[in-house]
Amino acid sequence: MFKEKEENLIVKLPFGFRDIFPTEAQEREVIKETIRQEFLLWGYGEVKTPVLEFTKNISAGVGKNWKDKLVSFFDIDGNLVSLRADMTIPIARLTGMRIKSEQLPARFFYFANSFRQSGLSKGKPRVVSQAGLELIGSSGFASDLEVLAILINILKKLKIDNFKVGLGHIKIVEGLCDWLKLDFKASELVRNNLISNNFVEIDELVSKKDSKKAKLFMELLKPQEDMEKISGLLSNVDEKKVTESFLYLKKVYEALKELKLNDYVLLDLSIIRDFEYYSGLLFEVYCPKTIDLLGSGGRYDGLIKKFGLDVPATGFALDVDLLHESMGQSKLYSFKSEERTIVLGNPEDCLKLVKFASEIKSKGVITELIFGSEKNLGEIAASRKCSYIYILEPGTNNFKLFEFKDKIKD
Repeated sequence: MFKEKEENLIVKLPFGFRDIFPTEAQEREVIKETIRQEFLLWGYGEVKTPVLEFTKNISAGVGKNWKDKLVSFFDIDGNLVSLRADMTIPIARLTGMRIKSEQLPARFFYFANSFRQSGLSKGKPRVVSQAGLELIGSSGFASDLEVLAILINILKKLKIDNFKVGLGHIKIVEGLCDWLKLDFKASELVRNNLISNNFVEIDELVSKKDSKKAKLFMELLKPQEDMEKISGLLSNVDEKKVTESFLYLKKVYEALKELKLNDYVLLDLSIIRDFEYYSGLLFEVYCPKTIDLLGSGGRYDGLIKKFGLDVPATGFALDVDLLHESMGQSKLYSFKSEERTIVLGNPEDCLKLVKFASEIKSKGVITELIFGSEKNLGEIAASRKCSYIYILEPGTNNFKLFEFKDKIKD
């Protein structure tokens, strides 16, 4: 008989994906648990949605520019489906389908992976581990303030260094484009270049329209911590949409000041998101340890109506991978494993080892079995960060204790 030739396996992952080893996985769980506790303290409940949604439903929220960013394929019944690109749209769909108006406001939180296409040359991840919340059925100032307070509390508890939450408003850029008398095509160019942070092209574009206004426009796009400076600049902008939106931002800022959270906030009127469902307040989280956003969010009052229930909503999502990256080695003290123990002996004594280890674990101590000799105990203790090693003496039921507390490396 002829043996079928074995195919060579592809010994790498598809681009944009990666493996996670135990230490990092544990550290990420500590991050998630810190976030979870804050969500629960505010009365939010966890929801889970399917990883697949109908592409038509996702497209209704993300907009036309996201078509090529969805990971899509045909289901067995011929329907076009996509992996979720974020969690806001699935939760909006869930709300529209399953929630009744008398159940509002609804407070949901989630931990989930979202999937997005990325060019091979861009080196961006195609899976994003997110933690977020959605406050549904509550409009205006109080709900916006609530989600911002939760966001800042989480970042403080995670001890993220020098983070800032940039506040913006979707109507401000729209209003400034109206003030510049830009047509739809030019306004879209400004929007797209803001998303890609191409300020040079924006400057060239608006300068051709009105050089004097362009100078003020570009100044307004710079993030500022000085509220009065922005107020002074905007006094030269006669546009109702801009004025009303900025007054709302100022109200939110003053409330955060009352809560002693304003030191973590700056005004960034250039904020605009590439998801098209946002309708009001926008915010982003910056940290000097990463060039990418730690998180973002805002108000999306018109999205859920697409799925049936016409209710306002706001929320945010944090990137767990980037949170982990931004914390750095100096913060890993939060992740040190609890005291652990090793029970070591020969394989033929495995029943004795399991019984002895079970007694230790019954007291809540992490206990690992190792079958082998007594050589290199110090290396074993250091590699597993354990304080104690119990060794079964051959031919007996006696366990000898070795302590390694002074040799454990942080």
